[in-house]
Amino acid sequence: MTQFKFDINGNKYEVEIKSIDGNLAEVDVNGNLYQVNIDSEQNMSMPVARPVAKPVVTPAQNTTPLATPAVAPQAATTQPPSGQGTKTIKAPLPGSVLKVLVDVGAAFKEGDVLMVMESMKMENNITAECSGTITKVVAPAGTSVLQDDILFEHN
Repeated sequence: MTQFKFDINGNKYEVEIKSIDGNLAEVDVNGNLYQVNIDSEQNMSMPVARPVAKPVVTPAQNTTPLATPAVAPQAATTQPPSGQGTKTIKAPLPGSVLKVLVDVGAAFKEGDVLMVMESMKMENNITAECSGTITKVVAPAGTSVLQDDILFEHN
């Protein structure tokens, strides 16, 4: 029926409205079908006009390039000021934690796979950008995380 392409915080969505029956619509989002209740005063059974411009939502503070990396994504690591606190490993993209491969107290080195996440129906290895020891697992298996959520704390 009607198709849209959205780019939201660097994530691309292809949305197609398959059918509308009263206040119930069948919508295809990136190949997944959803039944959507329409909560609107407008008559949605009329054909929807294709927008002139494609909507793009990009926060002003987000300067991440939209290109997909050729290698497995590495978790972002924050470095506290010298001598203070612990370091963190953050989610490079939103998704679900499938497997945590390290426990508290485990030593790791740069390049080690620490976790496997599922994002956009793909498994992604989360690798260490530096060496250290895990002090806390913040996101256990089964957890849903957003981009930049803390996955681990380490020293």
